Amino acid sequence: MQLCAVFHRAKSKNGGKCLREKLEKIGLNLPAGRRKAANVTLLTSLVEGEAVHLARDFGYICETEFPTKAVSEYLNRQHADPNELHTRKNMLLATKQLCKEFTDLLAQDRTPLGNSRPAPILEPGIQSCLSHFSFITHGFGSPAICAALTTLQNYLTEALKGLDKMFLSNPPNNRHGDAVSKGGDKEEKQRK
Repeated sequence: MQLCAVFHRAKSKNGGKCLREKLEKIGLNLPAGRRKAANVTLLTSLVEGEAVHLARDFGYICETEFPTKAVSEYLNRQHADPNELHTRKNMLLATKQLCKEFTDLLAQDRTPLGNSRPAPILEPGIQSCLSHFSFITHGFGSPAICAALTTLQNYLTEALKGLDKMFLSNPPNNRHGDAVSKGGDKEEKQRK
């Protein structure tokens, strides 16, 4: 934890100068005036361990506290036309598939963080882009996006469950449904 304090101090006024002087005493030269490659954000002030911890906590809160069922019920009520339920269900399923593809890609990110140096899985071009994003967020970015997408996936799952209940209580009025119903009526009469 002392190392975190040193890095935080280095980011304070004249902190960089003090840190350079201390490093010079032990034989390390850290040149001043390097240009920053990215904009300064609140994430800039976090060290990697803090950013990763924040992302984990964000994921945990999303998973345990976000009201996915209540949100899905509310939005399903906004789109309760029985003739549009099938279209809505297909839209939810397609969205779920796209989110899964994106989440699966982010799960393959092998950006080095801290002491870990995982072997890359992705092509170098996409891995370097993901690594750049991870570096400027100090490891917060991809896990936070995955947490948000997992929350979206949970919402989609709940919305699909709700639509299935709506299908059972309000079958859509369409010719295919009528044909099935008439066919079922014929079978019922034949049994009697």
